[in-house]
Amino acid sequence: MKKQLLIWVGLFLVFSQTAHARPYNYPAIRYESVTSESMGGVTLPLSDDIGNALMNNPAALAKNTKFRAEIINLNLDANTSMVSNIGLNTLKMTGLSGMESSLNSNTNQIYGAAYSNMSAVAWGGLGIGLLMQERSVAYSDGTNIHYQTLSQTVPTIGYGFSLARGIVRVGYSFQYVNETTGTGQAAATDSTASFLNGLDQGHGFSQNASVNFVFPFTYLPTVSIIGRNLGGLHYTSGSLASFGNGVVGLPADEPTSVDASLNFTVRISGELKSGWYFQYKDMTGTSGLPFLEKLNTGLEVNVSKSVSVRAGLTGTQFSAGFGYKSDMSEINLAWYHEQTPFPGLSYWDTRYALQYKIYFKDKNARDRNSEVKGQ
Repeated sequence: MKKQLLIWVGLFLVFSQTAHARPYNYPAIRYESVTSESMGGVTLPLSDDIGNALMNNPAALAKNTKFRAEIINLNLDANTSMVSNIGLNTLKMTGLSGMESSLNSNTNQIYGAAYSNMSAVAWGGLGIGLLMQERSVAYSDGTNIHYQTLSQTVPTIGYGFSLARGIVRVGYSFQYVNETTGTGQAAATDSTASFLNGLDQGHGFSQNASVNFVFPFTYLPTVSIIGRNLGGLHYTSGSLASFGNGVVGLPADEPTSVDASLNFTVRISGELKSGWYFQYKDMTGTSGLPFLEKLNTGLEVNVSKSVSVRAGLTGTQFSAGFGYKSDMSEINLAWYHEQTPFPGLSYWDTRYALQYKIYFKDKNARDRNSEVKGQ
C-alpha cells in the first residue's frame, strides 16, 4: 500500500511540476544536469539521474528495477553578469523592462539566467518524466537590446532492459517536444519589450534509442551509443504550452544524430573512487560544431557515499563542481563555460549552476556499478 501511494504521488507531481530552457548549439541534447555541466558537458554515460536517462541514455533505465521517484529536480543557472548584479530588477527575465537599467549601463555585456525542472519516476525499467525549462540571454549595444530565448515543455516516456546479466543494456525513449525559441531586438528605451516577442513556436515528436556495453573486467569499462531524433524531428504549428507573443514561425527541424561515450571506474582506496567519462557528440556532423567542441571529458571523485568533487573539459574550456547526496535529497553545484549566441561578443560565457533534487527510492535499489556479475 505504501509503495502504491508513493507511485501515485510521484506520478501526480511529475505532471504538475512547472519550470521553464537553455539554447544548445547542439539542440539534440535538451536536458543537461548540473552534474553534467561540472564535468565538461558529459551526458550519455551518466545513469544515476532518471531525467538524464530518459533524455540522454534510455538504456540506463534498465538499472532502475526498483521504484524511484525524483519529485523535484530543480536547476538554477546564471552567468557572471547576473550573479554580480543580483537584485529583483535583474531577475525579471521575461520582461526586458526589468533589466533595462543594468543592460544599458553595461553595454555589450551579456546577462543570462535559466531555470528548469525535470521530475521523473522509474520502476522496472520504465521511466516517465516531464521537463520544463527556460533560458534568456540579452545585451544592450546602447541603442537596441538584443536577446535570445528558449522555452521547452517535454513530456517523455522510456523503457530499458538488460541482456546477458547486465553486460548489455538497451533502451528507447519517446519525447513530445514543445518549443518556443528565437532571437530578437527592441529599442533600449522600450518599456513594453519582452523576451517572449517575435519567437518561433511549434511541437513535434522525437525518438532516442541507446545501447550500453558494460564489460565485466577491472574498472567496469562501459561503451555507450545513442541515436537522437531517430527519423528526424519535424515541428508543426501549435504547442502544449505557449510562451511566445506574436509567434512568427516554426523552430528549425532537427536531424538524426549519433553520440558515443566511454566511461570506467577506478577505486582509489576504501570508499574513495573515481569515475572517468569521455563523450564525442554528433558523430554524424549535423550540428556543424568544431571537432574540439564535440569532445567532452569528465572526472568525478567520490570522496564518500555522500560527497563528490568533479571537473571536466568541453574542448579546451574547464569546468568544476561539487555534489552532496543524502538518502532523500541531493545538491549539486557547477562552474562552467558556454558559448554565447551573439556574434562579435565574447565567445565563451562563464556560468554558475545549482541543482536541488528530492527523491524517494527503494532502499535496495541498485547503484550504477552493480549490474555486472549479478550484483
